[in-house]
Amino acid sequence: MNTENLNKFRQMLIENGKSVSGLEYTKNNYDNGGKLIKESLPTITTDFCEIGSYNGEIYFVFIIDSKTFNLELFDEIKNMPNAKMYGFADFNKTLYPANNFDFDNFIKQIQKDKYLQIQFDCKNISLLDLFKEYSGLVNIFEKSKVTVINQLKIDLTE
Repeated sequence: MNTENLNKFRQMLIENGKSVSGLEYTKNNYDNGGKLIKESLPTITTDFCEIGSYNGEIYFVFIIDSKTFNLELFDEIKNMPNAKMYGFADFNKTLYPANNFDFDNFIKQIQKDKYLQIQFDCKNISLLDLFKEYSGLVNIFEKSKVTVINQLKIDLTE
């Protein structure tokens, strides 16, 4: 998905009454292999997550207060093939999915960091399906009662 489609998706969010930033280009992003991406990536931000485009796919990154992470949220997202969880300070280490995953150890790991990042990658998806995916994810986060960081209001770069 390209910048034009990301703008169309932004417009779709606005038309559906969602809070969303303007299109920005962010630096210092990393790919799924942990390598720094040299170019700036087009992103938009809602009150729930950052939405960006890289390598023809869209990604959602939700940032939550680690202390509020719970089993209810984990049960909802653990079997999603496009879900990945990693810390905020040590963002290059994927905590889930992981070989020999142990939930209790995972909880101990995330408690060491203020925030937990949960990413969902969407490939080859129409704008309507992307909106359904976004809405479904927001619903899961709301139901699980975790504290999602509103990146429109809180600057995490400070």
